[in-house]
Amino acid sequence: MKSRLKRDFFLMMEKSVIMTLIESISEIADACVARVNGFLVDVNIRGEKGSSVIEIYVDTDNGITADECAQVSRAIALELDQRSLIAGRYRLEVSSPGLDRPMKSVRQYRKNVGRRVSIIPAAPGENAPVEGTLQTVTEAAVTVKTKDKGERIFAVNDIREARVLPQFK
Repeated sequence: MKSRLKRDFFLMMEKSVIMTLIESISEIADACVARVNGFLVDVNIRGEKGSSVIEIYVDTDNGITADECAQVSRAIALELDQRSLIAGRYRLEVSSPGLDRPMKSVRQYRKNVGRRVSIIPAAPGENAPVEGTLQTVTEAAVTVKTKDKGERIFAVNDIREARVLPQFK
């Protein structure tokens, strides 16, 4: 029992350290991506201590280029190294979120008005995705026009996951 409590305590401490690190990296990335008029979408850390992979997803209102990602990556790496935030070796990956990543910010929703989306509500018992065309976006809510021509309004805070659907012509 004591051993399990000790392990759980260390796991909780490790998660806390990772969350603090993600917050610090997010702060740095936010400032760096602003230089290309972009915005931070997400930060993930995977791997193990001494060989971490830091994934940073960034975008702009018009889509981000490979050159802009490289510029942001260099700026972030310089800051991370100057602050010595990462113990050991790490690999930094800066890219656009792509269609396979869920939308995380109101700015992403705005960028995708007019596109087909899939939204999974956060309400208990409502697990079925709602698919439709993203119509309007405010700071608090998004409106989706569904196939049956009905409109669904979702509070941004009540969305578990939202993704842009690929369109093939």
